[in-house]
Amino acid sequence: MASLQCKHYHDEEYDPCLYFATYIGADKDPSKEQLIEYPIKVLRDIFSSGKETLIELTASSAHILILAAADYFDNITLLQPCESDEQEAQKWLNKEAGAIDHSHLTTFVCGLKGECTEWEEHEEKTRRAIKQIVRWDITKDNPLGDVVLPQADCVLSGGYLDLVSKDHEMYLKLLKQICSLVKIGGHLILIELLNMTYYTIGQHKFSALPCDEEFVRKSLASCGFIIERSGKEKNRYNSDLFDYEYLAYFVSRKEREV
Repeated sequence: MASLQCKHYHDEEYDPCLYFATYIGADKDPSKEQLIEYPIKVLRDIFSSGKETLIELTASSAHILILAAADYFDNITLLQPCESDEQEAQKWLNKEAGAIDHSHLTTFVCGLKGECTEWEEHEEKTRRAIKQIVRWDITKDNPLGDVVLPQADCVLSGGYLDLVSKDHEMYLKLLKQICSLVKIGGHLILIELLNMTYYTIGQHKFSALPCDEEFVRKSLASCGFIIERSGKEKNRYNSDLFDYEYLAYFVSRKEREV
């Protein structure tokens, strides 16, 4: 489907609660398994045992990646790219009534740990690790506005660049801004939906930017990063909700400022 026929992530029709229910919710739709289990398993395999600073940027208030990271990082900053996602993230962090229920995700993470950790305990650990939630507004030249963040040991971004970028020039501009948040010698972890053109939330179809593996690799190199590790898994399900070809990850180390 051509992107001109679709809504965009920043349109008012984007509903974070419906997004969560569609792609991450607790029902047993098998098409969700790959989107949930693959990233969590990948991250638990990648992360070291060190307690370092982490900045996370995802086009969703779903805390899939942060639940996996909380065992390894005790200083996490969440960047939220739209107002509705920021509001939902704050509700979950503050345990407010009506907050999105992540318990099925947390239970899965706890099962991978091979420990007797209760999901409630792990969610509290995750909340303690999140030190702040900051708006990331791409309508501004500096998406952080007046907020100044120290460069982090690790920046993690999943399902963001491919969902919010309208063209490859915008993708590269946003990637450079994200890369500026990483220390020299630090790491950027990207989780991407390769060659996806659309995704669906309720009655609305939203545009995605189709990017292949070669484009991502070249973009990271142009930002001063060397890819240390990568992998991809082919989409196992035929679904009308989305049309991505591969779910992929790239772990890259920052060698220089650009």
